[in-house]
Amino acid sequence: MKRPKRAKPMSLEQLEVWFDKAEPEPPCNGVSMLNGFLTGLAVGPVFLLPNDWMFHVIGEHEKRAFIGTRTQAVIDTIVDHYNLVAHQLTTPGRYAPVLMRTDEDDVLAGHWADGFLGAITLNPQEWEPLFAEKQTGEPLMSLLIQSTRPDLAEMISMAFPKPSPDLLKDAWRAIPFAVEQIYAHCKPMRYNPAAPANDP
Repeated sequence: MKRPKRAKPMSLEQLEVWFDKAEPEPPCNGVSMLNGFLTGLAVGPVFLLPNDWMFHVIGEHEKRAFIGTRTQAVIDTIVDHYNLVAHQLTTPGRYAPVLMRTDEDDVLAGHWADGFLGAITLNPQEWEPLFAEKQTGEPLMSLLIQSTRPDLAEMISMAFPKPSPDLLKDAWRAIPFAVEQIYAHCKPMRYNPAAPANDP
């Protein structure tokens, strides 16, 4: 009896189609949200293995991931993309978020920010101290203010003035810089939880 062959990973375009058509609908709604989620995992204060977070991306589909199946190809593609994000972060200036664009070529960062928030909610107690430090608190808020969640936007606006529509429209440009700031601060904590964070 031959062993089933492992299916080849997909392109991001193919993965986007899978998110659009998958039934039941997965928790993650597309590649942009996935990229934000994986970025949050890669820069945050806690290192998690794919088994710890895959369900939060594809939901019940995780149970159908057998070697050779399309679902296994989906998982392999997601893990490959996580590794790509983590590798980008090792070199300053290389990280590039995956953002949506309208037909008019306007950039939309809302789903990316929703994904980043999703990563935070996996370990909120570990992220909480970062909001109180200037070095990480301001970059975090600059990312999360772009979320499509109105409850979160309202909460943030209580602590920080809500940006004007024009300023918010271009807020996506600051994402790489904010992400790198958070990554640099949290890197010692990810691999040695007892280590203090970098001094501001």
